[in-house]
Amino acid sequence: MKASCNKYFLNKNRLDRRLKNSGFTLLELIIVIIILGIMSVGIAGFITLSTQTYLNVTERDKLLSSARFAVERLNREVRNAVPNSLRTFNNNSAQCLEFTPIKASTMYIDIPVVPDDKSGEIEVVSFVDSSGNPFACTGFCLDYVAVYPLQSSDIYDFNVNSGKGKVTAFKAFSNLPGSIWTVPIRPNAGMIFDEHSPTKRAYVFDAPVSYCVNNSELRRYFGHSFTANQSLTPTGGFVLMAESLTFDQNDLPFKVLPATLQRNAMVQIKLNFDRDGEVVSFNNDIHINNVP
Repeated sequence: MKASCNKYFLNKNRLDRRLKNSGFTLLELIIVIIILGIMSVGIAGFITLSTQTYLNVTERDKLLSSARFAVERLNREVRNAVPNSLRTFNNNSAQCLEFTPIKASTMYIDIPVVPDDKSGEIEVVSFVDSSGNPFACTGFCLDYVAVYPLQSSDIYDFNVNSGKGKVTAFKAFSNLPGSIWTVPIRPNAGMIFDEHSPTKRAYVFDAPVSYCVNNSELRRYFGHSFTANQSLTPTGGFVLMAESLTFDQNDLPFKVLPATLQRNAMVQIKLNFDRDGEVVSFNNDIHINNVP
C-alpha cells in the first residue's frame, strides 16, 4: 500500500512539472508580440496602399470623365461651325475660342449680288431645322444668313442695316410652300451681297459660342452678341464644362489653322488637367466639315 502511494505521488509530481514547463516564458511572449507587430504593420501598409490606389484610380476616372465630356462637346460644336467663323483671343492667363454654330444650311437659287440692284428677298432650296421640320423664323426673328464668308470679320463685324456685305438677317416667315422658297430679308431698303459662293451655299445661324479657359476652368459662353473685337469674358450666360485645367501662354489650348488648297480649316486643341497630382492631357485636331 505504501509503495502504491509513493508511486502515485511520484507520477503526480512528474505531471505537475510537465504542466508547469508547458507554459510560455516571458522571452517567448515578447518574441510573439514583436512578430505580431511586424505582421500588423505589413498588413496595415498593404491596406493603406490598396485604399490609396483605389482613391487615385477613382480621382483619375473623375478627371477623365470630366475631360472627355468637355472635349466631346467641343468637338461636336466646332465641326458644325460656320466656315471661317472661328477665331481666338488670349492674354497672359486666359484664352477663348469663338465660333458660330450652324443652325441650318441650304443652296440658294438667286440672291442679289454686286452689280445687281438691292432686293428684299432671296430664293433658296427649301430646308429644315434641327428637328427635321420645315424651317421657320417667327416673331422677332433673330436668324442670320451668310453667303461666302472668307474671314471671321465677315461674320462678327457686320451691320444688317447697311444693306451690303456677306451677312444679312431674315424677316419673319413660316409655312412657305414648294421646294423653292422666296425668303424675305432685311433691311427694308433691300440687301446686296458682296459676291456669290462658288457652291451657292447659304448658312443660317443665330448667335456665337465661346469656349474659354480661365482661372483653371473651361466655360462655354452662349447668347452673347456679335462684336468686332473678341472678349475673354463674353456677355450672356455660361456653363462650367470642366475644372482643374492648367494654362501655359507658350502652349495655348486652342489654335485655329485656316483652310488651304489641300485641306479644310482645322482647330488644334490641347487641354491639360491637373488635380491632386493627377495630370491628364487631351490633344485633338478638329477638322471643320463645311466650306464657304
